[in-house]
Amino acid sequence: MNSVHLSVACIGLGRIGAGIAQSIQRAGHDVTLYNRTPEKMRTLVASGAIAAYSPREAATQADIVLTCLMDDDSVRENLLGPDGILAGMRPGAIHIGTSTVTPKATTEFERLHADHGSHYVAATFAGHPEQAVAGKLISFAAGRPDILERCRPVLDAYTGKLIVVGDTPALAASFKLTVNFVGACLLETFGEALVFGEAQGLDVEMLCAIFKDLLQHPAMPKYLDKMRIGNFEEVLGSTLDGVGSKDVRLILETAAQYKAPIPFGSVVRDKIIAAQAHGWGECDWSVLTEISRVNAHRERAKEKAITA
Repeated sequence: MNSVHLSVACIGLGRIGAGIAQSIQRAGHDVTLYNRTPEKMRTLVASGAIAAYSPREAATQADIVLTCLMDDDSVRENLLGPDGILAGMRPGAIHIGTSTVTPKATTEFERLHADHGSHYVAATFAGHPEQAVAGKLISFAAGRPDILERCRPVLDAYTGKLIVVGDTPALAASFKLTVNFVGACLLETFGEALVFGEAQGLDVEMLCAIFKDLLQHPAMPKYLDKMRIGNFEEVLGSTLDGVGSKDVRLILETAAQYKAPIPFGSVVRDKIIAAQAHGWGECDWSVLTEISRVNAHRERAKEKAITA
């Protein structure tokens, strides 16, 4: 049990929010609950939590308010108005926002709390409901260091690994969106690969097994480091003009033959062509990813030129 005893209002009891609240309660903190659907509070109330019937009521006595809600609008809805969190929250109290929201909205929430005299910390997370119940979520936290330190007893209650990404709460929102982008693209990539394999009569169970191995392949961290620092001159596997370009061409030809659409394959092909146009053909084939950085720099330069 944690040596620091806090009063915590947990607002939003979805599959993960309920697990977070359970972990906080198990750590010995006083828990008050609010959920739009009151039935979801019953189990935790039976374990000693207190039910509130508005965000304002939940926040009134809380040292820390923790929200686990759907999006920008749902956080804003619970935060503002006569029955909102800010109407009941004490000056100096802390709001931990765990919801996946935009960096823009996070900055708005931080400002609203500063005007109110309270504090906002963003602590987005990665994980699933079982990890929330077990206190093993991975949290990406950002906020003033002294405020984060005051939150630690609560964060530690439901977090197995805490990654502090900076002093500005919006960074935690950006971090979560970036992580989720990778997850979404992996799902699409694996989905397209399975369709591609099925169309050719391959055993999808065997394919899934090798995909799981690929996620653990020792080359993947090396490729990530190459992309991070831009080290493409040292060839790890194939050059762009070599196997990399040829294999993607063969993949797309075979996909067309078997009527198995793989849109990501076309994206990779176009990036390869663009990278070759930059004269990067003899670089490691992972250099195709550098086109995204080139395009991003170009777009930011255009915006600066327009606003200058």
